[in-house]
Amino acid sequence: MRSGILVLLAAAWALAADSRPAVFSMHRLGAPAVSFSRYRGKIVAAAFISTTCPHCQDLTKVLIPLAREYSPRGVQFLECAFNEDAQQTMKDFLERFAPPFPVGWNSPAAVRAYLHYSLLDPNLFVPHMQFLDRAGIVRDDIPGESRFFEKPDAGIRGELEKMLQASRK
Repeated sequence: MRSGILVLLAAAWALAADSRPAVFSMHRLGAPAVSFSRYRGKIVAAAFISTTCPHCQDLTKVLIPLAREYSPRGVQFLECAFNEDAQQTMKDFLERFAPPFPVGWNSPAAVRAYLHYSLLDPNLFVPHMQFLDRAGIVRDDIPGESRFFEKPDAGIRGELEKMLQASRK
């Protein structure tokens, strides 16, 4: 009986995790902090990165043209760095890549808490992405070790097209 209740509770928690509201904010250089809730009404593609990670930098290069293409369709791109020296390396990162969307940082602990990773779990790989619907609900959460990042352009386009189509219904 107990194990059955535990299974039901675990299943309910897993379902809730897939539709949890995005309550998170990030600091920015020379600009006010940005809360994800600010973008309710838009679809949000949020990347959690390290400013010094080559894979994350490659993802930023992919996100820049996608942001220009999808922004007129109601999609907001965001990047949040959470490496220990993110605040110190942010200026160089922004100058090098000049993303046309908000980029900021938060502490590793804050990002881990938001993404539901234990501080004891060393396996939070970057980049990590989330897709939020127009109501600010997390609809997909893609960990850094996912095959999704082998072809991020196609994966991101697929997610966005699916979400844009769903929001028209």
